[in-house]
Amino acid sequence: MKKKSIRTKLAIDLFTLQGKWTVWFLKIMFVVYIAHILYPLIHNGESVRAVDDFYARSYIFGNIYMLVIGIITSISCLPYYVQNGITRRDYFFGATIGTLGLAIIIPLVALIIHFLTKGMIDWTNLPIDLKGLTEASAAEEDPFIAQMILAVIYAPSVVEISGLSILVFTVNLFFYYVIGWMIGAGFYRFGGIKGMMFIVLALAIFLINSGIWGNPVPAWLPIPDLTLSFYAIIGTVSLIFIVLGIIRLVTRNMRIKL
Repeated sequence: MKKKSIRTKLAIDLFTLQGKWTVWFLKIMFVVYIAHILYPLIHNGESVRAVDDFYARSYIFGNIYMLVIGIITSISCLPYYVQNGITRRDYFFGATIGTLGLAIIIPLVALIIHFLTKGMIDWTNLPIDLKGLTEASAAEEDPFIAQMILAVIYAPSVVEISGLSILVFTVNLFFYYVIGWMIGAGFYRFGGIKGMMFIVLALAIFLINSGIWGNPVPAWLPIPDLTLSFYAIIGTVSLIFIVLGIIRLVTRNMRIKL
């Protein structure tokens, strides 16, 4: 019971801490989004213009945000909690649960903001054509580096907003976070060249995930095309468990730097 209460408290603490960062992230993104809508209208007149909706913007930038905070928390939070008596095992489970909660909340908040902004645009009759998510992937003939960049920047998506789209969004957010966590943990423990190898590993995992969702990947990477969303989600979740296993192995006996 004591272990359970420690992990629950830790999950709440990390959810709250990262939640505060996320509020600021969403605020900044919302201000930039509104400025992107209004500035051209003020300076260029009333011509109709296509703009990505807030949900689509959050889908792209939210993943990169989770990757970044995954790196930050792995370097800063684990040492802090271990120095204050929390075991590495408890931190691992607490951080996993707390971050999963965050990954569930972000799509719901983004969806609410999307409907509010869409309602305001419709009510004020602004000449704005809101665009939803679009498919973006490299072509088979594209160079390897282009396939790699797109595999990282553009997460798999379901174009229409739906329960499935929200589920995929949540899975993507958590996937990007654990990748960042793995990179940060690898650098914290090994540093230097060995730490750089975790970036290489992360890029390989991004490519594998992209291939699972049916995007073109190098021919030498034998990845099954699980194009149907249900099977592709299972594929991504399997990768998440593999990455979590790597994180646990790296952090289990990791020396804390004073």
